[in-house]
Amino acid sequence: MTANPRTGDDALLLRRAGLAIAAQIAAAVAATLLVVGLLAYSLTIRAEHTAEERAVREAAVAARDVTDPGGGVVLIEELPDGQVRASDDASADLRRLNPRDLSVGLSPARIGSQDYEVFVVDHPDGRRVVGMLDVTQRRQSGKRLTTSLLWAGVVGVAGAALLGILLGRRAVRPLGRALVLQRRFVADASHELRTPLAVLHTRAQLIARRLSDAGHGGRRPADDRLDEHIRQLTADTRALGEVVEDLLLSAELQRKPEAGEPVDVGELVCDLVRSVRPHADERGLVLHVEISDRQPLLVLGVRSSLRRALAALVDNALGHNHPGGTVTIHANRRKHWVDLTVEDDGDGLDPAQAEQLLKRFARGPQASGGGRRFGLGLALVREVLHAHRGSLTIEGRPGEGARFTMTLPAVV
Repeated sequence: MTANPRTGDDALLLRRAGLAIAAQIAAAVAATLLVVGLLAYSLTIRAEHTAEERAVREAAVAARDVTDPGGGVVLIEELPDGQVRASDDASADLRRLNPRDLSVGLSPARIGSQDYEVFVVDHPDGRRVVGMLDVTQRRQSGKRLTTSLLWAGVVGVAGAALLGILLGRRAVRPLGRALVLQRRFVADASHELRTPLAVLHTRAQLIARRLSDAGHGGRRPADDRLDEHIRQLTADTRALGEVVEDLLLSAELQRKPEAGEPVDVGELVCDLVRSVRPHADERGLVLHVEISDRQPLLVLGVRSSLRRALAALVDNALGHNHPGGTVTIHANRRKHWVDLTVEDDGDGLDPAQAEQLLKRFARGPQASGGGRRFGLGLALVREVLHAHRGSLTIEGRPGEGARFTMTLPAVV
């Protein structure tokens, strides 16, 4: 299963939503026109056809001789002695007909240039009577009506599609504005947080420096604990500053992909593995790294964002593996793409649930590693890849491990 955020770009999603609305409106109009057309055909042409069949049938059955018909019906009868007679208004083509050449019952016929509804009946007195009704005009009217309905349907659907596009654009316009406001809020909020976090980090550093300067002479255990707290505070403020900077860079990267910087993902993998290896050793897991290319594997983006995404996949693999299991990180280049793959032999997953796992707060089976998991890791990975014009491929089977591959455009 592949989740490709490049095709899920906000503008493209909005266009697709507008086109979906247009398609739905066009389909609704087409269905309405089809129903109306069928009703119109049934109430006009079909009703006339039924009336014609009834008229010619009744005329042929009730006729005592060829002078009886009326209602536009022409009668032709063959007497027991073989003599053939026709109504006075019968055309020359009809007078030449041999009633014995026609089948008993109702049937259509084309004689000369005219279309007829024909009913043949054998009377008890030995006569064969043929009733014929000229339906040429009705059939021509039916063809014209059908053609008109088809053209009306085509024009109606085209008009409905254009109207749907306009309505669709109007419907998704507020969503587009909301997405713009959301990105603007992230950028503005991150920008406003930069200064106070920088000041906080500077103050933490100053406190740490002064404590270090004042630390000559004898020290008590409380002083050591205070030093540790100050070091942790300094590290935390640095991490918060990196997160805010990451948010700003990611927001700009979505708007301007060229705003990113070249990142060596091979070096990124090695750096991350050094950080997480103690945790893997503590869990009794084996951590492998395979980098196929000796040359730098460069992609354009934000290093901290890519590190967070890769860390989320590694954390997910460690959390769903058993002691003694293996987690392997592959990094390789193929043509214009760089693949980062995290593979494990742990709990695995159902491929049918892959799309569901990418949603926020969605969680699969309980992780083997325990601990509370909020189901945000894969959703954040997809968002990071969205900003970097990349894609995420998920493979696996229950009980047979899982394989997550981040694909990113390579720097040519």
